[in-house]
Amino acid sequence: MTDIIDLFCGVGGLSLGAVQAGFTPRLAVDVDPVLGDGHRRNHPACKLLIGDLAQREASELKELSGAQGRLSGVIGGPPCQGFSSIGKRRSDDPRNMLLHRFFHLVEELKPKFFLMENVPGLLLDDGTRVLNTAISALKYPYVILDPIVLDAADYGAATTRKRLVVLGYDPSEIDCIQVADLLAAKSAVHYTVRDAIAGLPGPAVSDVLRIDQSGLDNPYVQMLNAYVRPDFLGRPEYIDAQRETTSGFQLTRHTQEVVDRFAKVLPGGKDPVSRYVRLSWERPANVLRAGTGADRGSFQAARPIHPSDHRVITVREAARIQGFPDWYDFHATKWHSHRMIGNSVSPPFARALLSVVASRTDMGKQK
Repeated sequence: MTDIIDLFCGVGGLSLGAVQAGFTPRLAVDVDPVLGDGHRRNHPACKLLIGDLAQREASELKELSGAQGRLSGVIGGPPCQGFSSIGKRRSDDPRNMLLHRFFHLVEELKPKFFLMENVPGLLLDDGTRVLNTAISALKYPYVILDPIVLDAADYGAATTRKRLVVLGYDPSEIDCIQVADLLAAKSAVHYTVRDAIAGLPGPAVSDVLRIDQSGLDNPYVQMLNAYVRPDFLGRPEYIDAQRETTSGFQLTRHTQEVVDRFAKVLPGGKDPVSRYVRLSWERPANVLRAGTGADRGSFQAARPIHPSDHRVITVREAARIQGFPDWYDFHATKWHSHRMIGNSVSPPFARALLSVVASRTDMGKQK
C-alpha cells in the first residue's frame, strides 16, 4: 500500500514529489483556500480538506483519506514562521504550535513513515528545544533520523533552498534508512537558471504562450516534465497542451524609473530600492520567497530580477526554477501564484528524499 496524507499541503510540491516517488496522496489539508485550490487543480484524485489542523482529529483525517489499512506515510511542512531567519523569530508565535500538532497527528495515525520539512532556523536558539519537545510526542517506536538541513539545489532543483528535514520510520515495515542515504540521494548535476528557463518566452498580456520546442530538450526541463501519472496528476488536457504551450506569463508593468534602476544591477547584485536580486544565468537561483496571505497583510514577496531582461521573473519562470513541470497550473493572479511557488517544497527535492523511503519498502524491492 502506498497511501499517504499531506498535511499543510499548499499548492502540492511535496505531494508531487511523493507521487513521482511512487506514493499516492489520498488526502491533503491546508488552512489557506487559495493555496489549497492549487493543490486541488493539480491533484484532482486526491481529496482536499480546507481547515485548521488544530481543530481536526486523526480519526477524521484517516476516514476522509479513504485509505484502507495502515497509512504508508504522513508528510508535511507545518508553518513555523517564528523561527524563520528572515522573520522576527518569536518563539511564542502561535503558528509554532502547528509543529507540535504535526507530530501529535503522526503519533495518532501511526503511519509506516513520516517526513517533516521546515525552516533551518528551528536548529537555532530556542528552536531546538521546541523541535525536540514536538518530536517527544511520538511514543510509537519509530527510528527517527537526526534533523538535518539539506539544500534543494543539491537534489535537482535550479534554486538554492535550504530546508530542515526530520524523517522517521517503523523498522518493522521499512528497511534501515540513515542520514547517509539522504546525502547519497543528491543529484550529480547542479542546474542553473539557464537550464530552468530555456525556451520560455518573456512576459506578455496573454497568460498562455507557445514554448520554444528546442528549449524542451535540455535535461532539466525533460526531468521536470518526465514524471506524469495521468491517472492521478493534473488535468489530461492541460498535460497534453503543455507540449506546445503553457501558462504563467502575466506581464508585470514596471515604470521607466524602475527599468532604469534594474538595468544597473549586475548578476548577483541587489536593487537598492526594491531589494530585488538579479539572478545569474550560470548559477542556481536565490531562494524564492512567498509573501503573505490576506491574514498577514497581503505583502508581496520580493521577486528576483531576470538575469538579462530588466524585469522581475514571470510565474512560469519561477515555477521552472522551483522544479514544477510545465503542466502545473497556478492561480490567475500573479501575487497568488508567486505565493504558491514561494511557499512550496521543491518537487525534485521531495522526490529525491521520498524515493529513498520508497526504495526501502516492499514496492521498492519489487522494482
